[in-house]
This record gives sequence, C-alpha cells and structure tokens, in this order.
Amino acid sequence: MKFQSKTGEVALTIEQALERFCDSKKDCDYCELQEPVQQYKGTKRPCHEYARANPYEAARLMGFEVVEDETEDSMFYSQSLEVLNPAKAIREALEKEANMDKPRICEVLGVEVGERFSISPVEKQLYVSESGNIIDDDRHLFAQLFVDAINHPDRIIRKPRFTQQEVESAKIISVLFPEATHIGRLRGSNALIIIGADNGWIANIENSLFQEIKSGQSVTLDEIIGGAE
Repeated sequence: MKFQSKTGEVALTIEQALERFCDSKKDCDYCELQEPVQQYKGTKRPCHEYARANPYEAARLMGFEVVEDETEDSMFYSQSLEVLNPAKAIREALEKEANMDKPRICEVLGVEVGERFSISPVEKQLYVSESGNIIDDDRHLFAQLFVDAINHPDRIIRKPRFTQQEVESAKIISVLFPEATHIGRLRGSNALIIIGADNGWIANIENSLFQEIKSGQSVTLDEIIGGAE
C-alpha cells in the first residue's frame, strides 16, 4: 500500500509518511498522534511502533489517504466481473461493430449515415452515403464542401432533432393555428414565432421551446412532427 498526502505527495511506506508528517510539525504537544501512541510509550520509538501496528488509523490521523496496490487477485476479480456481465459485453461489442460500419467522415462531421445537414453558406440539404460520400438527394457529389466541412466544422448545420414533447407541442400549434406552416427564431434574437404562409407572422410563443431551432432558422411543422428522437 501507499500513502498520499492532501498535497498529492506519495509515501511508499507508513514510516515515510510519518517522517513527512513529523517534519511538518513544530511541536509534538499538538500532534494528532499524541494520544494513541501512549500505548507504546515504553518502546524506543513509540510513534513508529504505533504507525507500523496501525497503518490505516495512523494514516487517517496524519491526513494521508491509503492507496491500495492492485494485486493479481483483484485484477482477476475485476476481469471476472466483466465476464459475469454478458449484457455489458454484448452491448460494447455491438457499439464497436456499429462504429466500424460507420464511415469515418460521420465521426468527423458528427452526423449519422443518411442524416440531413447543410454546410454554410450553401443551403442545399446534404447527407453522408453508406460509402462515405457527401451527396445531395440527386446523388451529386460535393468534393469542395467535403473539404470545407473538415476545415470549418462550425459551418456544419445539422437538421434539428426534436423530442416527443416538442412534437406534441407542434401538433397542438397546428390545431390551434391551422394556417401555421413554420416555427422560427428571429435572427439576432431569442424570440420564437409561429409563421404562416408567405412568411407571415402569426404569434409569439415561449422562447424556451424548440431549443434546436437556432437564431435565423425556421423549421416546418411537418418536419417537427415527423422528427421525434
């Protein structure tokens, strides 16, 4: 075992910890070990005898944390627990396999295969194909945008993902305002509004809703209702 002080210093033995502790004390009359070492008063070095016989208690009184060495038995026990948890092993294996099947560009861009996004300033909806290419719905390849996305990840605009609660809110809005087509957030503002045909303002709504809709962005009610996580 080892002993770590509050300052992060590590002593390999309780004797080393005791020596460092004693060096930090100016007067033995105010020592935290004064009372417990009395039982070893007749020995040549009572403090050392007490610390060797009671390393855990001595370490606690001196303000040291005991750091246990990892033995082969404890390592075997830890590995055995993993073996006895097949569900965890299966889940990790599936996650690893899923990541291996995903094109590397998906990890770079932070999107899934087939997930729609755009790369500013181009507003065209793009997605990553299973082969790892950035294409649009007409299967056009965008090599330069591929480079821009890697060099400027802040330009990647992902399609908002909405919670089931937000989907229900959108359904209510579509019932209360049949003429509504979009939910949008005003550019340079946090104000959230309901928009009708021809970009007409209908009403303001609580701006804490639909947090995925960013400043200057609008999303159709149909997209929200069909875009639950």
